[in-house]
Amino acid sequence: MNDLVTGTYGDGDAAAVADLINAVEAHAGGHANATASRVTEFMSQLVRDPARDTRLVLTGDGELAAVVMVTAPSPDATVIRLGGGVHPRWRSRGLGRELLRWQLDRAREIHRSVAPDAVWEVHAGAMVADEQTTRLFERFGMSPVRYWFDMVAPTAGVPAVALPDGLRLVGYTAEHEIALHGAHMDAFADHWGFEHRPLESWAVLTVRSERFAPELSLLAFDGDEIAGYLLGYRDADPQRLYIGQVGVRKPWRRRGLAAALLTEALTAAADAGRTHAALGVDAASSTGAVGVYERAGFTVESRAVTYSLALLS
Repeated sequence: MNDLVTGTYGDGDAAAVADLINAVEAHAGGHANATASRVTEFMSQLVRDPARDTRLVLTGDGELAAVVMVTAPSPDATVIRLGGGVHPRWRSRGLGRELLRWQLDRAREIHRSVAPDAVWEVHAGAMVADEQTTRLFERFGMSPVRYWFDMVAPTAGVPAVALPDGLRLVGYTAEHEIALHGAHMDAFADHWGFEHRPLESWAVLTVRSERFAPELSLLAFDGDEIAGYLLGYRDADPQRLYIGQVGVRKPWRRRGLAAALLTEALTAAADAGRTHAALGVDAASSTGAVGVYERAGFTVESRAVTYSLALLS
């Protein structure tokens, strides 16, 4: 790293960071979907102190060779997440090793300052096909703990699925923001790795995001209560709808609500000119989500994995 310059993230770096993340994703066979606005939203809500919690590596010509960050855990969480990557053109030069060492050191520093007597974990993700990165994680004592599927489906020719009796569908409007936040926190409370986020932070990353597509988002009501919902987002590929969240609260599960939400959203996406829809899902979801998505026509496009390392006092 002697011929490179190390700095920290600033708002003017968002576009370059998005390009680098997309290059890393595409290199491993994934779908490049990062945008400058999404990076800005992520950094503003999940990175507590960019001067201390990010590192950028630049070439002498100003090219971004690598970026990493350490995200802040939510108040009641015990997981610190590591993000970023090294551009494929700048791999095999020791950058990844040095930056991961820095990330782990910073995570330990945060752990010592916040909860030194508690057992925390560090989580970091990679595409399964990105063997360089997964080998690096293992070299630092990290182990795979969870797998994820990125799935895609055509929007045309989707068979209709009836909405469960007693429920009604409405489109998302801003008046639903507070109730939807509560429904999401309830629906995902039993999902692996889920962290409760305050309304303001959650909203910036979801319903107030520049990428959010309210016209392709649905809420299912039972009386005045939200039973389930589907939130759609604009993808970097204008032919795709990205389905960011599909949630069904416990009292309404196993009744076909998720399938009804999906088929309604896919039909609406087709009418809006989207040829495909994509989403990400926990491969071991306890709610049977993978099967629901497969029956709606989704197939696995790529696979990702989360690695973990315990932080001890």
